[in-house]
Amino acid sequence: MSDNYPVSAEVVRKYGLRGFFGSAAGAGMLVVTALVGNPIGAAILGGVFTLTGVVGLIRNKQNTKLANGLLIGAGVLGLATLILPGAVSGLALVSGLGLIGFGIFNFIKFSRGLKSRS
Repeated sequence: MSDNYPVSAEVVRKYGLRGFFGSAAGAGMLVVTALVGNPIGAAILGGVFTLTGVVGLIRNKQNTKLANGLLIGAGVLGLATLILPGAVSGLALVSGLGLIGFGIFNFIKFSRGLKSRS
């Protein structure tokens, strides 16, 4: 994206949504990481996340497939705490921080896109 040319409103909106949902998913992963210490709570939350993601995929809306996939991934990690609590904790922490980084990167692109439109 060049600072010299205005960016379309659709592209700016896409970066804003990616930034928001990426950061929110990262925060959710950090919550799952915090709950790994209690395997029963993590398994319950993982089941809820997985069920919500599967229901979203069944509804088959094109714009929510990534979010539903992330929900299913977080849910499977929560359910896996019953089997491998240590490995899941590290993986969930790295995933959460990565998603927050992805969100921040897209927020930066969003702000640059807004600046190029003004």
